[in-house]
Amino acid sequence: MDKAFLGIVLCLCFVAPVSAATPTSATTTPARPDWSELSPAQQQVLAPLKDDWASLDSARRKAWIKRADRYPKMKPVEQQRLKARMQEWVKLTPEQRQTARLKYREFNKLPPEKRARIKSQYQQSLETRPGGVPPPAQ
Repeated sequence: MDKAFLGIVLCLCFVAPVSAATPTSATTTPARPDWSELSPAQQQVLAPLKDDWASLDSARRKAWIKRADRYPKMKPVEQQRLKARMQEWVKLTPEQRQTARLKYREFNKLPPEKRARIKSQYQQSLETRPGGVPPPAQ
């Protein structure tokens, strides 16, 4: 699971930054857009997130929508990687997701040469896996 977890964390680094959102309170306006407001194409791409969509704040929803909008322009291997990582993300507990977000922030604070070294090591580990996708968490 550690390598899969690392894969998800690094995915956050490579695909698109996840905005650091503050928790919503009962007095805040509901997060937008609602699942029903997404286009059919966006719903298809984001299908793994459907059950969790209501718990996402507006900033995270917008970040996922940007990914969904970029999806048709991605190469097939990038599309496959995004889908696989999205499926892994929804399997994580809220605590594991928070840890991934913290590790992502820590990763971004590293000097560029250290980030490059970690990315290189991660890429090498992917090359040894069929399809270049980290194994599912156990």
